[in-house]
Amino acid sequence: MNLPKVLQNLEKASTTLFSLLPALIVGILSCVFLALLSGAQPFDIIITIWNGAWGSWNSALTTLTKVTPLLLTGLAVALAYQANLLNIGCEGQLTLGALSAASFAVLAAPLPGPVLMPLALLAGAVAGGLWALPPIWLRQKRGVHEVISTLLLNYLAIYLADYLVLGPLGDGTAMGRTPEIPAGAALSPLFRFGAQGITLAPLAALILSLVAQIWLSKTFWGYEVMATGSNIVAARAAGIPVDRWQRRMFVLSGALASLAGALEVLAVHHRFYRAFSPGYGFDGITAAFLVKTVPGWLWLSSLLLASLRAADKWLQLVVGISPNTILVIQAVLLLAVACQWKLPERWRKGVVS
Repeated sequence: MNLPKVLQNLEKASTTLFSLLPALIVGILSCVFLALLSGAQPFDIIITIWNGAWGSWNSALTTLTKVTPLLLTGLAVALAYQANLLNIGCEGQLTLGALSAASFAVLAAPLPGPVLMPLALLAGAVAGGLWALPPIWLRQKRGVHEVISTLLLNYLAIYLADYLVLGPLGDGTAMGRTPEIPAGAALSPLFRFGAQGITLAPLAALILSLVAQIWLSKTFWGYEVMATGSNIVAARAAGIPVDRWQRRMFVLSGALASLAGALEVLAVHHRFYRAFSPGYGFDGITAAFLVKTVPGWLWLSSLLLASLRAADKWLQLVVGISPNTILVIQAVLLLAVACQWKLPERWRKGVVS
């Protein structure tokens, strides 16, 4: 066993976990503050969130189901960031991926299930990858920052999906939804408790994030990507094809975000409908930066955000406050994430006692 290498890996892991600690502390304090404002006991919100997310089998399965889109959109943001890019367009990419997967599954219904299901997932991933091409082209050819272009493309994707689902791709009703996908394209639950079930989707998302971590840290190509993200000038001087890697990683980022939408269709909803995503694409930004964009730890931040998402209705039922309180807590976490980068370094230097 290579002891120095093991110690180095442990140090990296502790640094990543330590970066999550300030945001968790701020999140807990915000819960206490919001509880006091609403007239409840200080820790009522925290207890309610825990019970709503993990207090029963049904709650736990709901939480685990919500991990999939959060993990994949977080992975999309993290991989783009490794190449010094920031993908804010995951919401639109997820929406188009879900619509593409649902529409393909309906149109190709005669195909056998073992063929139809992977092709529907592929159709969703391709849609997001293609939607990511204009921002990276604008960045490299015209100097338009990808944050601006991807943010604007979110709205274009959402309104385009609304038009299509109310028109040529809809089920003919005013509901704004596609027809239900055929049974052969749907992911079957591995485990079911009552009306709730869980499919392979969360496990697949976890495996993808771990594979991405291994690829980044153990391969020559991953080294080139991380070098591109660390210092573009030095990477170019070393002969690394920076522009090519940025294009590849950004298209991959879009494909992963849209794969999240495709899996939501095939594993959970079995059709696409208007207002499909409750904001998973934007939550992926928080999930990625909570763990310093390290793919191997995304499962932890995704579990945290999924727990918040799963417990929002419980706040109104048990504590008597708006479910939108969860959005406030997520906003506080995002602000804490934005300020966390220098905190561990300052604490190590003794600046912050």
